[in-house]
Amino acid sequence: MKLITVDCPHCNKANAISPQSLSNTVSCEYCRKPLLDGKPVEANTQNFDKLVLSPKPVVVAFWGPNCSPCNTFKPIFEKVASERQSKLRFLRVNSVQNKAIATKYRVRGVPTVIVFKKGRQQAVLNTGLRKKEFCQWLDDALQL
Repeated sequence: MKLITVDCPHCNKANAISPQSLSNTVSCEYCRKPLLDGKPVEANTQNFDKLVLSPKPVVVAFWGPNCSPCNTFKPIFEKVASERQSKLRFLRVNSVQNKAIATKYRVRGVPTVIVFKKGRQQAVLNTGLRKKEFCQWLDDALQL
């Protein structure tokens, strides 16, 4: 089984983990804090395909630098990630640095949110929303 690399949101060191452990609480091998503690994981071309294979549904926010709507949506996305960490995994993808991923999923503007279940794209949102509306959209997309 191939391992994937996830940067710790606390110490920023790279950790190699198995895709199956994405449904569990995994600790950083350096600082021992949780790797997947409700904070969105910064995904890239090296780890994206494996991260979306998580046993839990994965919510991916594509963003861009100097994007005002992205900056407005970021705290909402992070808050929802923290509140729903037990049921979902959250990723963020810089669409400028990871053009291949953005192109593959036809991301034409940012922010764009895509929901995956076991690696398959389920739903797309082509804008940021307020928290209440974003939670409703997620519920509808995941049929929770």
